Amino acid sequence: MKKLALIALLATAAWSVDFSQMSTEELMNMRGTLTQADRPAFKAEMQKRMQTMSPAERQQMMQGRGGKGMKNGMQGQGRGMGQGGKGMQNRPTFATFDTNGDGKVTEKEFYDAQAAKMTQKANEGKMMKNAANAPTFESIDTNHDKEMSPEEFNAFQTKRMQNKMKGM
Repeated sequence: MKKLALIALLATAAWSVDFSQMSTEELMNMRGTLTQADRPAFKAEMQKRMQTMSPAERQQMMQGRGGKGMKNGMQGQGRGMGQGGKGMQNRPTFATFDTNGDGKVTEKEFYDAQAAKMTQKANEGKMMKNAANAPTFESIDTNHDKEMSPEEFNAFQTKRMQNKMKGM
């Protein structure tokens, strides 16, 4: 029995995927399809790549995750890295909150957009178990000028994504 277990372990190692040899696009296409055994190596490779990306590249990748595709031809499958289809696919964009399109988000716009999203989910019968973890306007408006800029929003989303990647 011990020999059989050792053979199985060696066979698994021999057939494990070398994520370092894949393009970022290939990795993004694999999200949601990984076996439990491959997830730690996948996560490590993604974290390594995220650290070498510029903030703009990270934001671009984050915005495309879970949608119908990513900018610059990178395609995702709409599923977060093996998390049962949950991940960053429901991440709002700056435009979600900038309801009047003036290039900035006020506190009222922010909370009105959050409330509208919660109402929509409730009407669809979806549970809102993470509503208590929703970000506050103050946590995004880092310069405290009572207006959220696209740069502040993108920095917040990037930081949140990085924290999520660390926690995987």
